[in-house]
Amino acid sequence: MAKLIFTHPQDHPRETYFATSGSLIVGRIDCISAGPASDEQWMWGMQLDIGATPFRRGATVGSLKEASAALAIAWSDWKLWAGLQDIEVAEAVAPAVEATPSLVGLPQF
Repeated sequence: MAKLIFTHPQDHPRETYFATSGSLIVGRIDCISAGPASDEQWMWGMQLDIGATPFRRGATVGSLKEASAALAIAWSDWKLWAGLQDIEVAEAVAPAVEATPSLVGLPQF
């Protein structure tokens, strides 16, 4: 499985992060109550309906850091439950499409 990546969509009306691994959307984190750090509330959720039994986890916590850590733990639990593991790529993978040749030296019109 690919590394877990958190992305904040720029056009979203509130502070929301999507957690993805490769092309799989793993979960979501939302700020449900902004304000001073002591008053903030963040909700995280993960729902993977891959296979016979859905795997759902979520909670409300006090910070973005807590939410991302909890979602990462749930992601690790799901990979263990699903019998999957992360792999390290030993070599650089060649691009699927070759780069276009340089235009240096061609006549300009």
